[in-house]
Amino acid sequence: MRLPIHLQREIVRLHFHDPRRSSRSIAASINTTGTTVGDLRKRLLASGRTEQELQDLDDDAWVSALGTQDRSIAVRKHAPDWQWVHEEMKRPSATLEVLWREWRETCPDGIGYTQFSTLYREWKKTLNVVMRQTHAPADKLFVDFAGQTVEIRDPEGGPSVFAQVFVAVLGYSNLTYVEVVASQTTPDWIQCHINCFEAMGGAPRWVVCDNLKAGVISRGPERIVLNPSYLDALRHFRTAIAPTRPRKPRDKGKAEVGVQIAQRWILFRLRDRIFFSVAEANAEVRRLTAEMNDHPFRNRAGTRRQRFEEGERAALLALPAAPYELCDWRYEVKVGADYHVEHRGSYYSVPFQLAHQRVDVRVTRNLIELFGRGRRVAVHALATSPGQTITLDEHRPVSHIRVLEGEPKALMTWAETVGPQAQAMLRYHLEQRTDEFNGVRTARALRDLARAYGNQRFEEVCAYALRLNIRTLRALKSIFSDATDRRAAQPPQGSTASRPAHENLRGAEYYGN
Repeated sequence: MRLPIHLQREIVRLHFHDPRRSSRSIAASINTTGTTVGDLRKRLLASGRTEQELQDLDDDAWVSALGTQDRSIAVRKHAPDWQWVHEEMKRPSATLEVLWREWRETCPDGIGYTQFSTLYREWKKTLNVVMRQTHAPADKLFVDFAGQTVEIRDPEGGPSVFAQVFVAVLGYSNLTYVEVVASQTTPDWIQCHINCFEAMGGAPRWVVCDNLKAGVISRGPERIVLNPSYLDALRHFRTAIAPTRPRKPRDKGKAEVGVQIAQRWILFRLRDRIFFSVAEANAEVRRLTAEMNDHPFRNRAGTRRQRFEEGERAALLALPAAPYELCDWRYEVKVGADYHVEHRGSYYSVPFQLAHQRVDVRVTRNLIELFGRGRRVAVHALATSPGQTITLDEHRPVSHIRVLEGEPKALMTWAETVGPQAQAMLRYHLEQRTDEFNGVRTARALRDLARAYGNQRFEEVCAYALRLNIRTLRALKSIFSDATDRRAAQPPQGSTASRPAHENLRGAEYYGN
């Protein structure tokens, strides 16, 4: 099976999330084929594994358990891509016979012209079929941003900002949630979902969203890349994402209608209002939203609120006991040769066996977690400032531990024989640096410089460098090679101190007479 492991895991998660869901529906949510999903579900049922058992497996064990090794072989096509045929037929002077002949050149064993024409016409009939969508209670929540914005003025007379309007509509009851938010960024997008779930008292089984960047990173003909932070948030609430197809407005009909109604019921009525904060705008939006949800339907009995309370609230998924913590995901991050991973200018260790490999990184407000092949391999507190290196001893190889335990003491003992300036320089690298192993390497290189230039010269350079707060190895090497400290001690040429006495020069006493 050529499907990536992370998509296999998502298919299995969606299967256990709702076993009644069709393979085609699951396939549409991750942009693969129903055949692929059906094949994986058959393998899953044959394995007899539970969801928890599969979650505990790393990638290698997963492939072995489900038998999803890549054994693909080239398969001859016996029928063309009808969508391609349809697009080509829109071009001037196109005929089915010419297209069939061109296709047969690439697929000699394909169907004949008569069957080609018949099947194309049958396929074409399916294009104009419209399915009436019905939604089970708590099954789908349609979400989107409205096209209109809300002006937020600066009370001190500065420029105004235009806040975004988040709209969510439950498919069964049409209960609508509206919130004004500062931007369409991922954190604001996720926080709107959290606030919506809390306001409704539960979460739906599926969240249907448009292809905005906060939800979907990219979408191609063969692969869809979901925003990992958004996906992580929905997993916390035990719900799943169902992105709409591009240029398929019927997929998000509820959201489109909900946005229109929200703009007419709420935003239009705010057109002459002046707000000085997002919180102030939300207070009025909540009042108008409640009024809209309590307004009777035009073509049927009841209201959105009544339909929600009677048939949908109890069906919502219960909210988790623990609150969700916003996080950021980075996938396939390269581990350096020093078994550290860079994140925002700081470096965090992983077990040395993962050097040169790739890991996934999850970052919360206070922690950074690193995952290798589906398992968490390291967790660190976030660095308080850029440039820090955070290393756990259990991640080091034995040889590095021995170096860190024995060599610093030997280097400090040597520095004592050179002088106090050398001691101060090495003490910084061995005791004050956060990257201990690199500190030992620098101290070792400084000892080599002392052997090359002599202890006395090393002491002089250290005194000069410490006075100027210079401690890097490169800068110290430059001082040695250029004799910067000695040139700085010499008076500049042309100064009065270097002028010799001369009989034609008059002293101060001449002008005092």
